[in-house]
Amino acid sequence: MAHCMSFRPVSLLPAVLLASLVGAATAAPTRVIEQSVDYPGSEGDMPAHIYRQEGDSRRPGVLILHTFAGPGPNVEAFARRLAAQGFVTMTPDLFSLHEFGPEGRADHPLVLGDLDGALAFLRRHPAVDPSRIGVVGFSFGGRLALIAAAGHSDLKAVVVHYAVASYQELARERPVAGRALQTRPAADFAPRVRAPVLIHHGLADRSIPASQGVLLHRALTAAGKQATLHLYPEADHLFNFEIAAEGPGTYREEAARLSWKRTLEFLKQNLSH
Repeated sequence: MAHCMSFRPVSLLPAVLLASLVGAATAAPTRVIEQSVDYPGSEGDMPAHIYRQEGDSRRPGVLILHTFAGPGPNVEAFARRLAAQGFVTMTPDLFSLHEFGPEGRADHPLVLGDLDGALAFLRRHPAVDPSRIGVVGFSFGGRLALIAAAGHSDLKAVVVHYAVASYQELARERPVAGRALQTRPAADFAPRVRAPVLIHHGLADRSIPASQGVLLHRALTAAGKQATLHLYPEADHLFNFEIAAEGPGTYREEAARLSWKRTLEFLKQNLSH
C-alpha cells in the first residue's frame, strides 16, 4: 500500500516569524556619515557639513539653514536626524567670512550669494539626486528658505520655521532697524515660488509674532501657491531647539514632536520622486 506523506507548511510560520523578529532586533542602527566640506560662497570658500547614510544610491538633498545666531548644535542635530531618514542634508555656514557692519544681515547680498553657492554644491554632490532638492530654515534661515524658493524654480519642497514675512509689518509690533527695514516683504516674491511651502510658527512667539506666519501664509495663498500653516499653542521662538545651551530655553516637547512629524511627512511626500 502506498503511503502518502503529508506536509504542514503552517508549522514553518513560527520559525519564519522568529527569524524575522530576531533579524529586526539585531539589525544595526542606521549609520549616518558626517563630512566637513567647503562650498563656494560670495567671498570665497565657506564651511559646511554634509550628513548622509552609507550606500551608493542617490538620495533627495535638503539644505538646512541656520538662525541669525549662525550655525549651532540644534541645526546640526536636526540635519543628522533627517539624514537617518534617508535624505542627504547640508548645513552651510552663511556668515563665516563676512563683516556685515551696522547694516545687519537681513537679505544681505553676500548671504544670498552664499545661499546660491550652497544649493549648487548640494546639487552636485555625488550622493544627491539633483532633481529632488528641498530647503528647511529656522527663523533667519526660514526667510532665506523662502527667498531660495523664489530664486530657484527647481526646488521641490520648502519648510519655514518661525520666520519674518515682512520686517515693515514687524516694526509695528517691535523695534526693527538697519537693513531689515529696506528688505522686501514676502508678498513681493511669493509669486515666483513654485515649491509647496510648509510653515511652523508658535502662537506664543515673543521674538517673531505668529502674525508673521499668518502673513506669510496669506501672501503665498493669495499668489495661488500651495502653502500650509501650523500654529502651535504656548510655543515660543525656537520651540524645537532641544539643546538649551544654544537657545533661550523655550523648548516645547509636544510642539517639537508634531512639527518634526509634519516636516518629515511633507519632505517624503514631495521629494520621493
